[in-house]
Amino acid sequence: HNNFKGIHLWNARSLVAHQRLLQSKPGEEPPSLSEQLDIAFEKCRRLFSDDDDDDDKSRPNLQLATVLLEQGLADHHWDRSGKGRHYFVQAQAKSGLHVEVTGAYGKRTKFQQEAKAQMLVRARSTVVVENSNTNATQSSSDKKMKGEDTSNLMVDHPEEEILLERIKFEDEKENEIQALNELDQSILLALCLDVKNNNPTKEALTAEEMGAFLARVLDHHDDWMIYATALLERSWLEFERSHAKERAILQMQALADQHTNRLTFTQSTKKAIEEDSAPIQDRLKNLHSIVYPPRWAMIQEIADRYESLGIVTSAAELYTEIELWDDVVDCYTRAGKRQKAEQIVRVQLSKNETPRMWTALGDLTGDIQYYDKAIEVSNRRFARAFIALAQHYFDKKDLRKAWSNYEEALHLRPLVPHIWFRYGTICMQLEEWDSAFRAFSEVVRQEPEEAEAWANVAAIHMHNKNPAEAYPALNESLKYNRANWRVWTSKLYTCLDLEKYDEAIQACNSILDLRLAKAQSDGIPPLEEKCVRAIVGGAVRKFEDSRKGPSASLEPSRRTLLRVHALLDRIGASSTTMPWVFESLAYLHDQVGADEKVLEYLMQEYRTIQAVQGWECDLDLRKKMYDVVSHIVSIRQQEGSRDSLAKSRMLVRAIKKKVEDAALDAQTIPKEVEGLEELLTDVENKLNEL
Repeated sequence: HNNFKGIHLWNARSLVAHQRLLQSKPGEEPPSLSEQLDIAFEKCRRLFSDDDDDDDKSRPNLQLATVLLEQGLADHHWDRSGKGRHYFVQAQAKSGLHVEVTGAYGKRTKFQQEAKAQMLVRARSTVVVENSNTNATQSSSDKKMKGEDTSNLMVDHPEEEILLERIKFEDEKENEIQALNELDQSILLALCLDVKNNNPTKEALTAEEMGAFLARVLDHHDDWMIYATALLERSWLEFERSHAKERAILQMQALADQHTNRLTFTQSTKKAIEEDSAPIQDRLKNLHSIVYPPRWAMIQEIADRYESLGIVTSAAELYTEIELWDDVVDCYTRAGKRQKAEQIVRVQLSKNETPRMWTALGDLTGDIQYYDKAIEVSNRRFARAFIALAQHYFDKKDLRKAWSNYEEALHLRPLVPHIWFRYGTICMQLEEWDSAFRAFSEVVRQEPEEAEAWANVAAIHMHNKNPAEAYPALNESLKYNRANWRVWTSKLYTCLDLEKYDEAIQACNSILDLRLAKAQSDGIPPLEEKCVRAIVGGAVRKFEDSRKGPSASLEPSRRTLLRVHALLDRIGASSTTMPWVFESLAYLHDQVGADEKVLEYLMQEYRTIQAVQGWECDLDLRKKMYDVVSHIVSIRQQEGSRDSLAKSRMLVRAIKKKVEDAALDAQTIPKEVEGLEELLTDVENKLNEL
């Protein structure tokens, strides 16, 4: 039994390969297969362990380390809890691998003058296998003769590239390459994989840590597939950097081409295929100790990246090679080759009818009967056909049919935020307010940072006369987008309803800021007079109430009045055609007892109205002018001085004459003239008394 221990390991390997070849998703493997795998690896651990000899437990056990590493990779493939971390750590301990993740000062670019802190992985093997460090002990010519040279796998930096291939550390000891056997290199790759599995994949710090592990493995050229795996993972990281995308995708293409004997632009000679490549036995030697995708998966990844870069024709050719026809059609459609895409669709439909292909044919021809066919073939379970049909009816302004088709689609695929959003907008147009609220609530539940959805939730609450519920939704919307003037206007209305005058003033100032920052063509309307008057009236009323209450509430009310004053000053400075601003300032000072300023602002209001061309012919402006003049005369009469009364008489005479001159028909003298005559008579009587 002990003479054939390896048979159990090969049994476990076959089970892992079996699962990777199945079409089921991770976590959906057959229970019997999962149980068999656990039993197989349990036998391997028992057979290769050091339990029989207590003295050997602390010694490295490379065979047991291999078993633990492969079991951890199996957990990764099967998407189990922890994804193999526990076994990776045990494998590291059993192999005697010393690993330290630290930092050191170094230079990353060619022309860098000052060394910066760089992440560094120090790794050293306890057990050094003979010829494990071939890059240090053999010449490159010897390795090429044996088919062991892996340097041609790497795509070099171009001459103009300033990024160094390897970080140049200040401490020369960090630049020295210590021995690392092939098993320990595989364990380092597994630890790198663990960093990816347990951290946010898009974070720069995750990529930096993974890059440090890969750089340590790439110091060695011992094994073809281990080196290729490190290059592949590094190219995945480099693709996320804007200046390294081209090199990364060329590297992936070169790694994919090494598994074919066809001439390609990355292996353009027979020598590159037959002599510079490792033989098959060398490639398979450590295959179970690494995570390397099959060739068709490699081609799909390259095609996906070509597509993301907009190189859709090249992506379509790669998808064609692995027969991913849905992606082929999408790429040719994006490239504008609709006839070719339609031809492919019809060929595939002649072989096998699928809902996806019928929907694609509908997209290409614009004929909605193909969407209906897709729905029929899928037994009403293909959401994309319903979405395409809904979009068609929406473009045709048939909102009711669009609404019903979107509802069907969302029943099948409820986790699509942009479809919920579109469905919600249609519900608002159809005045289906409950459905609209449900739709936008789903959007913000799935995408909490979707500002427009929060704004629409608030709009529905405002329509339902529920400002208290609209207020927090508006705040959430403005948290993620403060440049939407419509949301600020909605917040202004809501704050007025809730008597939150300080926040209403903030909303007014934000609208004014946006009007200054954006061109008038953006269509941002000026502040409404009724809103500003409501703020002034509400702030004054709160100030009067606070005077009657405890003294602690008086100071906040005073600060609110100061903000109101600053807002009115800002509005008045930005426009000379708004007399109501100075009327509001006069009212504000009159209510708080600042009488010396009331006359000043009333005179500014008078001058602003008078500057309006043809005010004497406008009924509203004429009435406003009469009210202002009456107020000014009343204040000057209270002063009682001859000079004040003389100024009042002069003012009334001038306004009266201008209104009379503008009257075309003497039979219809404006009624304001009668009031001005009474004012004038009253002023002259007081002057005579003096």
